[in-house]
Amino acid sequence: MNTPILNMRDDRKESIVQNTPAIFEITSNENANGSAPWFEADSQSEVGRWCGSIIQISKKHGVDPRLTMAIMYMETTHGYYERLYPDFLEEVFPLRKSILPMNIHYKYWRELGVTKNSLNCPHYNIEFGVIILKRIQERINNPTIEKIASIYNFIGAEKVTDYGARVSKVYLTQPWKLKGCAQ
Repeated sequence: MNTPILNMRDDRKESIVQNTPAIFEITSNENANGSAPWFEADSQSEVGRWCGSIIQISKKHGVDPRLTMAIMYMETTHGYYERLYPDFLEEVFPLRKSILPMNIHYKYWRELGVTKNSLNCPHYNIEFGVIILKRIQERINNPTIEKIASIYNFIGAEKVTDYGARVSKVYLTQPWKLKGCAQ
């Protein structure tokens, strides 16, 4: 039986949710920019706070903990803006669609078992993020940090994005080590 090649966003999502075999094609991109954007705020990183959970959960699912840390670093240093939006406003004007620290979109991934309540628990938030990373990684021939991260950020990515290139740089520099999280 030939493994299907899936490059459409919805088909890829279905494969991840159902955990069915597939190949996600994604090419390198020498033009992808891995530089830190002006709004990256290292002080907002939650990697140090959840270091132990990241290592435990990543190892449980066979994912490189540094990859999980690099993704969480990106999501919390680039997605901190949601903290500026008061919780009481969420009840009246629901704008948040994803929840940190892994920045998972709870409605998009509901078929995977994700709920808003489960994502509000950092342990489950990290675990769902790691499961998604694992399933992406399993579907890429010769997976790289750049490729996995690009698809994590946009499930329909067909070439490495700036996000993927930045995650790769963060993976290599490990800025969380300065805050006591050694991996």
